[in-house]
Amino acid sequence: MIIGKNYLKLLKAEIIKRLFLNRKPSYSKKYTFSICGIFKDEAPFLKEWIEFHRLVGVEHFYLYNNNSSDNFLMVLEPYIHNGIVTLIDFPHDHAQFKAYKSFYETYRNESQWISFLDIDEFICPIFYLKLKEWIKPYEKYPVIQIYSKVFGTSGLMCHDYSKLVIEQYHVCWNNLYYFGKCFINTDYDIVSFNPICHHAPTVWMHLLGKRRQIRPVNVFHRSTLGHGEKFFAVNESDPSIQINHYWSKAWDVYEQKRQKTDVYYERNPKEDFCYFLWHENKNNSADFSIYRYLMNLKLIIDSENKQLS
Repeated sequence: MIIGKNYLKLLKAEIIKRLFLNRKPSYSKKYTFSICGIFKDEAPFLKEWIEFHRLVGVEHFYLYNNNSSDNFLMVLEPYIHNGIVTLIDFPHDHAQFKAYKSFYETYRNESQWISFLDIDEFICPIFYLKLKEWIKPYEKYPVIQIYSKVFGTSGLMCHDYSKLVIEQYHVCWNNLYYFGKCFINTDYDIVSFNPICHHAPTVWMHLLGKRRQIRPVNVFHRSTLGHGEKFFAVNESDPSIQINHYWSKAWDVYEQKRQKTDVYYERNPKEDFCYFLWHENKNNSADFSIYRYLMNLKLIIDSENKQLS
């Protein structure tokens, strides 16, 4: 019964997609690709995350600082000075989606495509090197859902801060996860800023004289029911893009996160060791797709570090 209803929803979404979703953006905004993220005590990882995404074609970052106590400002100041990062202090507790709503109300018209992304998530194109090339077959869709590949500790007790995150962690799940993130065309209004709005938001579109809710289309050009519909298995191979989610990093990094408050959850789920094991026990594969960016990224960061020294 439930599956039947879900397939009817999928069928309706597919019909809408095929008949009406053919509105390419005009690309008249200041930026083509931007990322909005909220962070707390992520200073050691910010530079790599920003430089990697600049490498694939992200032009601007809207970063919401949520009560960080580390030296994040020292890392971000050059990017702020050069107009690459907009920094917003957001000292509210467990306010991840309030931050996203604030961004969409304030900055959405500066960028054509935006993604709500965490600092441990890396957008990794597979077939193309740059997002501007990847987006072409998808640009008529209001929301493009990208699935995650979850990476664990790779057996490391301690993170090596002299090496990059994408260099140290390559052991992962052997499948894409239905959790993911999206690129959202900011020409459309997001229906609701709730706990799934960064995973699979629905947007409003005027169709046939009515205001209708439009669901995301995934990287396989299939209509989706949105986030959390477990019956809708992600079993396609060869995605054009994925989110590399470096969920835990080494044990010492994860252990530190267990001791902190979370930007969304009132009770940090990382406190539960079984929560960690559930993710870690799924790591029975390896993925080096992102390694093709590794040398270029190292050279960029090394050059910038020499200029600062």
